[in-house]
Amino acid sequence: MIDVDLEALLQEYEQIHVFTHVRPDGDAIGSSLAWGKALEQMGKKVRLFCPDDIPIKYSSFIPDINISSVYSPPENTPTLAFALDCSDLERLDYMKEDVLRLDKLFNIDHHGTNVKFGDYNLVDPSAAATGEIIYRLIEDLQIELTTEMSLYLYIALASDTGSFKYENTTPQTMYIAGKLLEKGVSPSFVSLKIFDEISFSSFSLLRDCLQSLKMDKTGRIAWMSADEGMLARYRVASSELEGYINYAKNIIGVEVGVFFYHTLSGETRVGFRSKNVDVSSVAFSLGGGGHLRAAGCSVAGKPEEVEEMVIQKVSQLISG
Repeated sequence: MIDVDLEALLQEYEQIHVFTHVRPDGDAIGSSLAWGKALEQMGKKVRLFCPDDIPIKYSSFIPDINISSVYSPPENTPTLAFALDCSDLERLDYMKEDVLRLDKLFNIDHHGTNVKFGDYNLVDPSAAATGEIIYRLIEDLQIELTTEMSLYLYIALASDTGSFKYENTTPQTMYIAGKLLEKGVSPSFVSLKIFDEISFSSFSLLRDCLQSLKMDKTGRIAWMSADEGMLARYRVASSELEGYINYAKNIIGVEVGVFFYHTLSGETRVGFRSKNVDVSSVAFSLGGGGHLRAAGCSVAGKPEEVEEMVIQKVSQLISG
């Protein structure tokens, strides 16, 4: 439910900036691109931003991705900001403070752990992806849904549903996907690009990450790790780590897969994936968030101590 008349709000602003989260996935990218095109149809001056570069798996096949990783707030120009697919402001990384200086902030998201940080909030945990919410907004505002926008939204939905195989896939999700296919989107092409193709350098990094694979004594928790040195060796961006965690989670008997990315700053980015338990509760307790089966957080400390502490928390979750 929207706590403001969106159409009236949009009429107040000519300039709009759209932001999405650090380490962008297909939902973040697709939702931003689609919403940007929708706003341009309304005659708005729109710019798109993300704290990180776009992963090559998306930039290699999506034409003209105009999402900038550099931001400085405008001076003396009223600006409306949209934050897409962000459960909290920390997901905007270094852009957070500048975003807060803008006139109004509209938060659109589907994470159940969203803290509703915006001046206006549209948070729907029943949506499979933020792209699903953007589709409904485009429909409600009677904006023409182009083939280009349909591709972006299909990428958003396919990404966050694991190509429509995760339990967050609903009849509404499939209905929207069908409408997007009617616009000419090729599901086989999107699936190939998002889930099947991988660069040789990323594959080489994955090989090294798999050598770090460990499992607890119960066989229900498996985890892997990487560090900045490994990424530098293969010239791979951290955004390309997306999906590696599934190799741990998909092992027979494993309930929770965990991925640790240790940075030179002393911070470890932790990803969680589960088959049945609520891993967002662990992520939230460590200052992060996400979904029931897919969540993440960042933890400061020595790598080995962070790993031990996190695995202990996951063990308590499973045994509890």
